[in-house]
Amino acid sequence: MHSLRVYGVMIRASILSRLQYRADFLMGILGVFVLNGATLGTTWVLLQRFQTLNGWTFWEIVFLYNLWLLGHSFRAIFFRQVNFLDDYIVQGTFDSFLTRPASPLIQFLGREVHYLGVGDFLLSSIMLTLAYHNLNLEWTWTKWAWFALIVPASTAVEVTLILILSTIAFKTSRSRAIVSAATQFSFNLVQQYPLDMFGRGVKAIVTFILPFAFMNYYPSLLLLDKWDKAGSYPFLAYASPFVAVLLAVLSFVVWKWGIRQYQSTGS
Repeated sequence: MHSLRVYGVMIRASILSRLQYRADFLMGILGVFVLNGATLGTTWVLLQRFQTLNGWTFWEIVFLYNLWLLGHSFRAIFFRQVNFLDDYIVQGTFDSFLTRPASPLIQFLGREVHYLGVGDFLLSSIMLTLAYHNLNLEWTWTKWAWFALIVPASTAVEVTLILILSTIAFKTSRSRAIVSAATQFSFNLVQQYPLDMFGRGVKAIVTFILPFAFMNYYPSLLLLDKWDKAGSYPFLAYASPFVAVLLAVLSFVVWKWGIRQYQSTGS
């Protein structure tokens, strides 16, 4: 409870500091709309030519992409600094987390709030609503409950995966390259296009090694009733919350290992 109160205080302070720059806030959100709009525009152009991508229609792909974007938006708002753990280590600012009477992990996670994620949240909410209506979906209350569970699970999957990769910096001082490679691999392949378009090698990587597919692809099989794409492993459509919990435990273990390896740069 003490750690949660500390986290809440730090988040509140960060939000208040960000709100001092309202023009930057609005321009940042506009930029997010333009960037993600361009991504969806590319998909629209492709489907004007091919009609479907391996059996996925335009609005199904819109749903797939924006389900990822919704979970990603909370990571972008509250946990974007996880990508830059190596900067804290190299610059010596991580030392301050170790000298205060609070969990270094809680202090690190509560360090910043990044307003650009608000744009991701607004856009994904709008596009998911449009996709729901254009696909004529009629979810039962159980599917709505599943959707409500999937969003935080999706966020947790991305945060914990990046935290695990970033923790390498405790040993090597730098982890940005591997984090960037993993996130770009996720964004350029897994989140923009249906996973069943790719071969077994890619599926294995994003299911068992870097399980980004549990952010949107596998949950979408259930939410869109695309069981024909589930193959021999339909249970994976239900696995996202369990994967999120497993990764959370693993990331905490890896973080504890990293703290033991940490040596101040003296900067």
